[in-house]
Amino acid sequence: MNVRVLGLIVAYNAAQLPVAMRPLLISLVAAQQVGGFTAAGLAGGAAAAGMAVSAPWWSRALSRFGDRPVLLLSGALFLTTQLALAAGHGLVPVVATAALCGLCTPPLSSSLRSMLPHLVTPKAPARTGAGGGDHRPAAGAGAGSGRAYAVNAVANETVYIASPLWVTGWAAFAGAPAALAASALTGAAALAAGLAVTPAVPRPPVQAGPSLIALPAVRTLGGTYLAYWICMGAMWVLLPAFAAHAGAAHQAGLLVALWSIGSLAGGLALAVRGPRGAQRDRYLWLLGTLAATSLPLALPGTVPAMAVAIALFGVALAPWLATGDHLTAMAAGPRAAELYGWLTTLGQIGSAVGAALAGPLGDRYGGGPAFLLPAAALLAALAVALVRRRTLPQDEHP
Repeated sequence: MNVRVLGLIVAYNAAQLPVAMRPLLISLVAAQQVGGFTAAGLAGGAAAAGMAVSAPWWSRALSRFGDRPVLLLSGALFLTTQLALAAGHGLVPVVATAALCGLCTPPLSSSLRSMLPHLVTPKAPARTGAGGGDHRPAAGAGAGSGRAYAVNAVANETVYIASPLWVTGWAAFAGAPAALAASALTGAAALAAGLAVTPAVPRPPVQAGPSLIALPAVRTLGGTYLAYWICMGAMWVLLPAFAAHAGAAHQAGLLVALWSIGSLAGGLALAVRGPRGAQRDRYLWLLGTLAATSLPLALPGTVPAMAVAIALFGVALAPWLATGDHLTAMAAGPRAAELYGWLTTLGQIGSAVGAALAGPLGDRYGGGPAFLLPAAALLAALAVALVRRRTLPQDEHP
């Protein structure tokens, strides 16, 4: 992997700081500017709904207009709406501005993930794959792509480890609006740096044909991804609930950090070692590992015990996401950017469902049986992937 690709990965992931921390930032700003966490919940929900609606549109625009124009326009609008949110007061202005923030979220992840294969994989003749549609090695096959996706997963986990400290520090010293403004400006600067080195990636016009949902591989990946995000939405509620019930509410952030550190370790191992074996088989094995390591989360009753269990649970996370990104590029071919956008929408829906289901369980149990919900979601994802295994794209071997 060359320095330019590594620089793109770093810049684009740094640009996602205000996106990754948006739930936390909006909660802090709404609670301070409006008062109470009811307003925080409404504003956070409005932002998530806005992103769910606009993600496929922005991602589809990448193929039509190119990465730079779309990211420049959406990035400028996103920065403007974030600064407006930081200055807003009152329930209606804050919730409305949060919704606009969601609608204007740049398709950074879709752009980068769909660009990577073109930057690291030599061009090759098109072939038709098992998932239906046009599968090209240049759009997702090869060890180079696999390693690039692993490095991207590592960079993403690093953002999730460092960003809470960034937000907490700004909020403590200058207040929530300053934390939001600083995050917005930092993300915009990182996006500008990324755009400065973004190559003109050829994105051939998508030919008229069956909708993405008509492709069997897309239905399999989408169903699995939705179930996975139900798990993630539940986990973001249950970890703080567990810490509170254990009498250590202030250590919820530590548990999240250990979870990300475990994922970072798994991602680094994949990036250094490189992908081995068939992508489809690795996807299933890693998903099975995620499901298996989620079951012990129901056992701990103390924070130290949960720290061990959550770090172990994280190890397969980044490698599975990297492998899923690889298979998505193979399944969708030139329409990968659009598919990543739809997966973002599914992720927002799944996260909302998981959080809603986990809330009452967290209030009642804290830990223990409550963590069977994310385990059940991952087992459902594994069942979908296993039953529909043959629809997943098959690797291109030299």
